[in-house]
Amino acid sequence: MADYPTPYVFVYDVFLRDAVKHIQIASYVKTWSRAEMPGKLYQLPTGLPIVVEEDPSSGPAGPSGQADLPQAAGKIFGEVMTFEDMDEVMEIIDAQEGYRPEAPQMSRLVREVREVTLTPGGEKVKALVYLFPKEKFNAKEMYAVHAHGGDWRKFVMMPRFDGYQH
Repeated sequence: MADYPTPYVFVYDVFLRDAVKHIQIASYVKTWSRAEMPGKLYQLPTGLPIVVEEDPSSGPAGPSGQADLPQAAGKIFGEVMTFEDMDEVMEIIDAQEGYRPEAPQMSRLVREVREVTLTPGGEKVKALVYLFPKEKFNAKEMYAVHAHGGDWRKFVMMPRFDGYQH
């Protein structure tokens, strides 16, 4: 049995409660809560979202080149869960996220502990979260689209203005 630094897992993608892969972990869920954390959400051409942490020192500049009005740090909206059989669940999630516990440096996403806020009451907990390594991220090269609003579910459901009916 692996030793995890926290029983909490923050999800923002296919494992959300009404998303496509949740069924794989649903029977293990012990506790569930809406939650949020700082960061920026992007969607890749595959349709999968990734989270990239922002550098707090670099405030984004607006189209004019000047910093926009007070820029709120980006937020990612998701869910925090605890599970009955953490080892089983982490195996399922690790496989989906491309995380290799035996070779983290070879992983697509890294699994880190971050502080997240449970949104019903504002309680903060340390949770495992899958992040795209900042140093490997290049939105243009990866054709990554910034998912404005930080909520993948809403982003996927948003009407597009490209003339195509989604």
